[in-house]
Amino acid sequence: MKLIASVISAVITLTASLAGIIVLMLVTHVTVDVVMRFAFDTPLNSTILYVSAFYMVAIAFLPLAAVEQNDGHIAVELLVEKFPTKVQSFLAGLALLLTCIVTATVAIRTGDEALAKFIGGSYSIEAGGKVTTWPTYLALPLGFGLMSIVAAWKFICHLTGRPHGLNALKVEDPYLAGGDA
Repeated sequence: MKLIASVISAVITLTASLAGIIVLMLVTHVTVDVVMRFAFDTPLNSTILYVSAFYMVAIAFLPLAAVEQNDGHIAVELLVEKFPTKVQSFLAGLALLLTCIVTATVAIRTGDEALAKFIGGSYSIEAGGKVTTWPTYLALPLGFGLMSIVAAWKFICHLTGRPHGLNALKVEDPYLAGGDA
C-alpha cells in the first residue's frame, strides 16, 4: 500500500511542480513581452495566445490532484458536522466515490477531445503565424485523470480503514499556521 501511495505522490509532485515551472515561464514570457513592447517597440508575437491557451490551462488543471490530495477543494459542512460519526464516514466515502466517477468521466471526455485535436493537428493563427495548439488539450485529461486516481485511492483506503499515505507537496503557510513571517 505504501508503494502505491508513494508512486501516486511522486506523480502528483511532478505535475504540480510542472505547473509551478509553467507559472515561472508565464511571468518570464509576459515580462519579456512588456520590455520588448515598451523598450524596443517590437512586442513578442502571440503572447496572449500562449498565456491563455498554454500557460493558464496548465496552471489551472495540472495541480488538481495536489489539491484533492490535501483536501483543498471547497467543502461546506454546515449540517454534516452535526451528524453521527458513521453517517459522516459514509458521506465522506460517497463524496470520494462520486469525485472519482465524475473526474474519471471528465478525463475520458477531455482525453477524447485531446486525441481529436492531435489527429486534426489543431492550431491557431495569430499575428500572421501558425501556433500549434493541440498540446494544450492534454492538461485537462492529465489533471482530471490524476485527480480521479487520487480520489479512487482515498476511497479504497477509506473502505479499508487505512490512511491514504499521500504526502506530496506538504507546504505550510505561516499565515494560516499561526507562525511568524
